[in-house]
Amino acid sequence: MRFGIKTGANEFFYLEPVGRTVKEVAELAQKDPMAPVRAKNGAGWEGEIEAAWLRPVVKSPKEIRTLEVRLEDLCYLVFMPPEDVRAAIDQRQAPPLSRYPKARAYIQWGEKQGYHERPTCKSRQWWWDLGDHKVPEIIFSRRLGDRHVCPVNLTAYVGDTLYELYTTNAKQLALLLSSTPGRLLLEREGRELTGAITVVELYIPDLLRVRIPQVRAAHLEQHLLPAFDRLSRRPIRSIFEELGFPLCRERRCDHPEHPYEHVDPPALTLEQVKRASTDRFELDGVVFDVLGLTDEERLQVYQAVARLVKNRLVKAKSVRR
Repeated sequence: MRFGIKTGANEFFYLEPVGRTVKEVAELAQKDPMAPVRAKNGAGWEGEIEAAWLRPVVKSPKEIRTLEVRLEDLCYLVFMPPEDVRAAIDQRQAPPLSRYPKARAYIQWGEKQGYHERPTCKSRQWWWDLGDHKVPEIIFSRRLGDRHVCPVNLTAYVGDTLYELYTTNAKQLALLLSSTPGRLLLEREGRELTGAITVVELYIPDLLRVRIPQVRAAHLEQHLLPAFDRLSRRPIRSIFEELGFPLCRERRCDHPEHPYEHVDPPALTLEQVKRASTDRFELDGVVFDVLGLTDEERLQVYQAVARLVKNRLVKAKSVRR
């Protein structure tokens, strides 16, 4: 477990493709690494960079819509050296930037802006080299809001607002953490931010304290993985909508609990959850079976999650007022 990439200069390292999607750039980089890709950064620069230098990146948890990270949902690319440049750096040789004139010109532009003098960038051997990062198997957001997903990831690097998780069985851990009982375990260990912020924050020591149920291999293959495949086909909604509560969509609603006034945890039933999210109900059922919970205990877990999250969000709303 580790933090995502800390760039030291987000407006230089994070770029948006112009005229292409992130998925199209990733596919182009596989076919033709030297192909020019037009991109723009947050500092007003726009120009071309060789595709080999541009990697898909998850900058915000809002870009994660399903239980598997999808390139079509991503908005940003991160500026990172291709393999030959990476190899030269690892061997303490001068990086062959002359092979990539467009990337070299972008680095020179960055130096004219003074990015190489920033503390994080200046501490590196080559200020524009973010290091030898890997694509993490699971992405975990350190801040939990009203939507909950810990996705399997095979395609993208992640920024430092997210954690990189590595494990021997990514799908199993992602499913357990993304389940409703998993959310209850995370809520217990997290730290509620004070004031008008509507999230629970988990630092790495907090996350390491979370007790994860152990699933037998046979149970994993027969029940957990099929449940994962079904749930991963659709976007994950807010935890309330997943449990069958509607959210108020009226823009001018003056209810003190808006938009959560229809969320009534004591009235929640198992049948309501099943009707609203058959695939989630199935996934949660696998985890509940592992824990050996009765129907009444399962209902109490659902009600507890709805109550905890609602109370926190409504409390934060009252502080903002």
